[in-house]
Amino acid sequence: MPGFANDDAVYLTRPQHMDALFSITMELASELWVLRDRLAVVEQLLDEHGTLARDDIEKAQPRGEFAEQLARERERFLTRVFDSASQAGES
Repeated sequence: MPGFANDDAVYLTRPQHMDALFSITMELASELWVLRDRLAVVEQLLDEHGTLARDDIEKAQPRGEFAEQLARERERFLTRVFDSASQAGES
């Protein structure tokens, strides 16, 4: 794999490397949020019904206080991710 062999190191010295690293981070953050959101829906459905089927998860539409809670959590998550990115390089 390029960049991992002792004789083929890749350093983050070029702007395109940092852009790629930021893109990777955003992709991972996006996937992580999808998982956190889905898990919250599963937990909510289990609390409400005690059991569930995959179709229940797919059709679930968060409403009311639960939707507001997810929005607040998403905002906090994004703030943490972007704050980390904006502080990069600061001493």
